[in-house]
Amino acid sequence: MQDRVINFDGIVNFRDFGGYDTADGGKLKRGVLFRSASFHNPSEADVARLDQIGVRFLVDLRRPEERVTEPNKWPGASCRRIQNDEGDPNSFAPHLQALLASDLTAASVRDYMKGAYRGFASDPRHIMLYRAWFAELAQGGPGVIHCAAGKDRTGLGCALTLHALGVDEDTVFADYDFTNQAIDMEARLPRIRAGMEKRVGKPLSTDVLRPMLGVHVDYLREAFDAIAAKHGGIDAYLTQVLGVGVKERAALREQLLA
Repeated sequence: MQDRVINFDGIVNFRDFGGYDTADGGKLKRGVLFRSASFHNPSEADVARLDQIGVRFLVDLRRPEERVTEPNKWPGASCRRIQNDEGDPNSFAPHLQALLASDLTAASVRDYMKGAYRGFASDPRHIMLYRAWFAELAQGGPGVIHCAAGKDRTGLGCALTLHALGVDEDTVFADYDFTNQAIDMEARLPRIRAGMEKRVGKPLSTDVLRPMLGVHVDYLREAFDAIAAKHGGIDAYLTQVLGVGVKERAALREQLLA
């Protein structure tokens, strides 16, 4: 999977998540489905390379306060940018609120992450943006879906996309888990730790932070199980909540299968 990663100077976890085989013998196109962390720190060379990809639209899953703190410096006017502006741009991010807990442990952070994943699919912001992502994809790519780190909210969005296109579950989970290899988290940990400590005003151990900074298949399983419990399965959720039924999935396959 390493060939999926596109390395940039100031952007992490940018990769192509197309190219997978489908359960019925099809194959997804490469160069049309992209996922990434945010674009708040690209170099000039990064911007030039991104422009060359020819991305038609970008879906930014972040909340207003995240976009205020780290505003995207790409894309330009030629790319449609989709975001949700509802919410207080001065609020404190939920994951930082979680780090303020007095009994903070690696186990409590894992529990927080599992709880967050259980709520992703029912969050009105995510529903609006996932719907927009699928609607744009049905008109053709290339498209980029991203959040802050490109792993959690983005991870679920990509998993739903691959499922809708007929990719088997093992591959869906493998693509999700690949974030742990795509990002050199150990190298980035000191800087991230320092930034989070500054935001929350308390020391944080790397052991406590690791469950929040990486991905774990158990997290995605929590999201899928929550969807199944509420809607009866991923297919029902796609149809009933995101408006991606049989007709829409056929349109997606027409655009995105080689």
